[in-house]
Amino acid sequence: MIAKPRSLEEVWTAFLDGEDEALGYIYAENIDRLYNYGRQFTPQKSLVKDTIQDVFCQLIDDRKKLGKARSVRAYLMACLRRRLLEALKNERRNRDYEVNDEAFFIAVDANSYFIDSNLSLDQKKVLEKYCNELPVRQREIIMMRFFENMPYEEIAEVMGLANAKTVRTMMYRGLNKLSDSLTPYKSQLLQLLIMMEMLE
Repeated sequence: MIAKPRSLEEVWTAFLDGEDEALGYIYAENIDRLYNYGRQFTPQKSLVKDTIQDVFCQLIDDRKKLGKARSVRAYLMACLRRRLLEALKNERRNRDYEVNDEAFFIAVDANSYFIDSNLSLDQKKVLEKYCNELPVRQREIIMMRFFENMPYEEIAEVMGLANAKTVRTMMYRGLNKLSDSLTPYKSQLLQLLIMMEMLE
């Protein structure tokens, strides 16, 4: 029986040790995040759900071969991303699959917590427009970093990138482009994002 685990990583260890209930807990804690993440890649709800089930079935099959996870969240998202992109590629008869430009659409409203509350809704909508003109992979990084509060190491694992430095480089390229686009509007956003990064 799992008694108030301190972290998903502890529950993961219990799963590796043979505790079946642990996998149910991991599933319950991550299913909504995984589903929402998967839906960024495709509107096919059934495909996303089936792929998530495949990920967890594979965990059961591979339990004895698995090791300690630095981040269960990142590991599951990485597994889902790989499987889903492979499934979408196969649907297109093995042609390379490119994520739709509308994926990882950043929606900004009056209550968006990661944006300076002093910005008007109109200013936030301008921000939304230019955020969504960034390349999809940069938007994916920004969403994981600022909406999911994921560290660079986890983002690199999820996206299959070389290391945290690569993630930082990609993100700052996006932020620099965003800064250039927003200059005429004198937005406070970039300054806020930089301050958030400095707080790490």
